[in-house]
Amino acid sequence: MTEMPQVEGKPSADRRSLEEIVDTFVGSRKGITILEAGCGSMSRFNYRKDARMVGIDISKEQLDKNTLLHEKILGDLESYPLPESQYDIIVCWDVLEHLRHPKLALRNFSNAVNRGGVIVLASPNVLTLRGLLTKLTPHIVHILYYRYVVGLSDAGKPGNYPFMSYHRFAMSPPAIRKFARKHGLAVEVSRFNSWDHPEYRFRAFTVVWGIMNKLVNAVTFGMIGTDDDQGFQIILRKK
Repeated sequence: MTEMPQVEGKPSADRRSLEEIVDTFVGSRKGITILEAGCGSMSRFNYRKDARMVGIDISKEQLDKNTLLHEKILGDLESYPLPESQYDIIVCWDVLEHLRHPKLALRNFSNAVNRGGVIVLASPNVLTLRGLLTKLTPHIVHILYYRYVVGLSDAGKPGNYPFMSYHRFAMSPPAIRKFARKHGLAVEVSRFNSWDHPEYRFRAFTVVWGIMNKLVNAVTFGMIGTDDDQGFQIILRKK
């Protein structure tokens, strides 16, 4: 299995409220520069219209489709040398799970954000039953799950979910908080959210999945979260 595709499920948390929280840290600044890390073909973070939008993505095809950016960077988040102290806001939304080495991307962000600026991270939580199954099963299993359990006939075809996911433990909320302490970043917001389930082809699957979630959560004394903890948002501020 893998994270829910945007067309089938979405975080229940209000994304707009997250933008309002960010505004409390940088709203008074003029000439805000925002970096969307792994932006793809669209913006996932609506902010002030006078902000300068910069996007970086590994896909030229996706960058070419993005009409909201003032500057486009073709590069890998893990290795592209982002300019030091350049951005007031860095947004990385549903990207970390697709990186082989997310800690390298986090280091890149930490170096590139301005002092007093913020890094907004949103991602599926590996420390859930769904996250662990995604991490421990091969990609073909994710494709078969979406095709035959969810019923998406185009799953796995070019441009369609599920995309390759690694779900490294380095992108888990505890690991990110630990990274923040070591790199002079304050954790300003850390919250979890549930995901809406797709309409499964087999109704019994929903019942079985719910039982498995509660059982795993119980036997691990809450260390492995349920679907209520499936996604997370964390805001880091550079001191």
